[in-house]
Amino acid sequence: MRSNTFIQFAATLVAFVAACLFPAWSMAATHNVVLSAETLPNGQPAYKLLSHTSSNGTVPGYATEATIPGPTLFIKTGDKINVQLTNNTQSPVSFTAPGLSTGNSALAAPGQTKSYRLNARKAGTFAYHDEKAPMLGLFGAIVVDESNGHVQSYVDGDGTIVSTKRSQLSKEFVLFMVGSTFWGAEISRNGNQQPLWANPDLGAYQDDLLRFHVLAVGPGHTFHLHAHRWIEPGSSQKTPHIIDTHILDDLNNSHVFTIKAGTGVGPGVWQLHCHLISHMQSGMNSRIHVVARDSGQSADSIVGASPSGAIFLNDSDQPGLVTFIVSDEPAGWFRSARGDALSPVTHTKSLEIIPPGSSVHFVMSDTAGVHTITSLLWPSEAGHNDHGGDHFMIPFDETKAYRGGAILKLNVPGLYVFTCKIHPFMFAAVIVDDPATDGLDLGNTIDLISGVKNLPTSSDLATRLLHTFFVTTVPKNWQDFTSPNPWKIAYPDVDVVVDIGKVSLPAVLNARYGNDISLSPLPRPAVPGIGEVWVDTQFEKTAGKTKPGTITVVDTSNWTLKRKIALPQINMNNPHNMWPNRDHSIVYTTQWFDNKLTAIKQKTGKLASNVQVGDSPSHVMTLPNTDDITVAINGENDIVIIPAGTTKVNYALLTQSHGQAPGNPHGHWISADGKRIITPNINTHDAGFYDVEDGKIVARTATGEGQPGAHPIAIGMLPDSSKVYAANLLHHSVSVMDGDGNFIKNINLIEHYDPISGAINGPIGILPIQSPVSPDGKVMVTASYGGQIVVIDTRTDSIVKSLPCDPGCHGANFGAKKGGGYYAYITNKFSNRLIVVDPDPNGDGDLSDAEIAGAVTLVADSRVPKDDKISSLAGFGGQGIVALPNVYNGWVQNLNSQWSAGLTDQQRNPVQ
Repeated sequence: MRSNTFIQFAATLVAFVAACLFPAWSMAATHNVVLSAETLPNGQPAYKLLSHTSSNGTVPGYATEATIPGPTLFIKTGDKINVQLTNNTQSPVSFTAPGLSTGNSALAAPGQTKSYRLNARKAGTFAYHDEKAPMLGLFGAIVVDESNGHVQSYVDGDGTIVSTKRSQLSKEFVLFMVGSTFWGAEISRNGNQQPLWANPDLGAYQDDLLRFHVLAVGPGHTFHLHAHRWIEPGSSQKTPHIIDTHILDDLNNSHVFTIKAGTGVGPGVWQLHCHLISHMQSGMNSRIHVVARDSGQSADSIVGASPSGAIFLNDSDQPGLVTFIVSDEPAGWFRSARGDALSPVTHTKSLEIIPPGSSVHFVMSDTAGVHTITSLLWPSEAGHNDHGGDHFMIPFDETKAYRGGAILKLNVPGLYVFTCKIHPFMFAAVIVDDPATDGLDLGNTIDLISGVKNLPTSSDLATRLLHTFFVTTVPKNWQDFTSPNPWKIAYPDVDVVVDIGKVSLPAVLNARYGNDISLSPLPRPAVPGIGEVWVDTQFEKTAGKTKPGTITVVDTSNWTLKRKIALPQINMNNPHNMWPNRDHSIVYTTQWFDNKLTAIKQKTGKLASNVQVGDSPSHVMTLPNTDDITVAINGENDIVIIPAGTTKVNYALLTQSHGQAPGNPHGHWISADGKRIITPNINTHDAGFYDVEDGKIVARTATGEGQPGAHPIAIGMLPDSSKVYAANLLHHSVSVMDGDGNFIKNINLIEHYDPISGAINGPIGILPIQSPVSPDGKVMVTASYGGQIVVIDTRTDSIVKSLPCDPGCHGANFGAKKGGGYYAYITNKFSNRLIVVDPDPNGDGDLSDAEIAGAVTLVADSRVPKDDKISSLAGFGGQGIVALPNVYNGWVQNLNSQWSAGLTDQQRNPVQ
């Protein structure tokens, strides 16, 4: 007996000592958490808690639905978690918790169940999320508390630092900063969890103790809460650092603090937001309302817009939220998260329908580039407060491109279309539909970013833009010149309400723009060109890549395809514009939805280098006098310069002074002597003239008659640099300036177009893009998105002719025609052929007989060499284009004998 008693005493003593020395481990629990991944009504995925048991019993208090953020798991240091995840969505999902995960992070296919293990070795708040697409909705928090119950101390009104235990807290808020949106949840004193959804208003009584768990998934943010202060984590308790703002790093980060509500300031409504101005502009704002306990006012939090709220096909009393995923994918650049479910009705994944008072949300979860969310058109009443509009948010315009998103509430019925200023063919449309009307509401009139106001929704310009939207966002609506079938555009079979009443949308669009149109293939040009033409077939997809884009090389001696270049080893992403080096051994291309400049060997099509240059590089050109490389950084504020023969950016030429709004330069041009660069600055609506040698800004000239939304996108220049041209995409014009930046005139490309009736009584150009001047300076050819090739006489700066083009007419550049003269090569985003224009077929200088000389399909058969297998969208996405040899003045004189051999004397010396 004494022996057994001694053993029991010894065991008790050991347990006591262990508990004193290792308290966290002595009380460690094992948690078994069962989750599922579900799809919410708006298409966003979310985690749902099915059960949470621990070795101490069942853990109650969770929401019964799938939520964003997912359920918050509270554990203590030393605990272990076993997670079982069942995937009830249509896409593979996973579970990982950086800083805690010790098990695998395997993907669970639809219908599969996977298991994961976590160890809580340190206190803190940690994000868990899906590893592939964490920003879209599959994220939540794990709070690891100290086993002694202590949480972060708070700062009292007199500055005293007060130690706090979790049992003293009134509420806890979990706030995820994702894209440009707060996603919130509230945990009450008794542990019950309530989803607060997107951008909620938090509520508390004065002197409540509140703990905030602020987390970032994806790009980082700066969290700021007005009127309150707290202790910076890690600072000394004796000499604490008191803050009201905290920076959250990229990818995964968290910040936890405790405050006493209203301390030092009393009751009130206080903002909390991201302190980055561009993020605040995008809607990353919320509030906390603090009320006196005896005021009779409610201290409840106000739930924000919900993915399970009121949206098309989902009735609810709660404000709803539709989400567009910002993507690098052709046609689905703004893709509704529930696009697959909607497309049988809408025929596009880029159209959403909500009732008044619900919200639209954009998240850049599937893109490697930077973007803006910008209103292209909106109901006229939405911009006016006297009509109960959304004048604080509409028109919506992010002045800086970044990796984030946007969120905004829409109150006024009608049609809203959004675009990206950097990539202006990205479209998202939202119809705010009044349930009381019969038909989908497009509104009576719309305003456009270009300055047009009160345009009737039944007008030709309004319906032409709708027609363009449905062509752009639906690949089946693109022109396939390899198909024997007529070109058929599928429109939603719906009635819409416009200024003249209810009409059938497809009936109006078919009557105005036709359908089932026969695509007669054009013959190849009768006269060969000289050399090669390289085309960025930006949307063509290949089997070995997750990103779209190839380069198609055309042999102009026989008008056949010579090569397809996909560069799967670098996952080349949306190649956009090209230029060769001096000896043409290398062709450079930008990756517009990424941050790279790629160099390709001309003879073999193989990769030479892949250099990071900046966000969303658009155009590349070499300096004719040095062969240095210049790249327009469309998503930022500069032209970067890489010395010839190197692969490193040497310096940047700023397109705006420090502190000014970024210029976001696109299609620049360089003078023949290499001393001046001119940029079209899409964000500031001007052309910038820059001295290459000293880097100074020579002039900033407003384009498009000073309209705030002119969107200058491409520059052309006479070979002697005496005149400069800027194509204004959204103003349908070309601005003419002299070589020093002085404004001369504006060429109105829609002078002969009636936007109401649609009547056309002369040459027009709708939505002009690339506008090069021929090497001899006699003609400018403008590719216009609306489907026209505009021929402009540079002697008179007037339109001579417009020729038909394909949908998404985009790229233009000149190359040498055999025997003399020049061809203008024209690309199209939404057809799979290259158009060849002869601006002066008989060489007499009369441009009125300009004609389409022929066309070449950009679809490669099995005989064309490729470095990857074409998988879809064959030959589509024609944008940037360059002809070899480079015959522009300043460059042509530097050609070696190999490339100049076939040129005439006039082509070798275009300015005589």
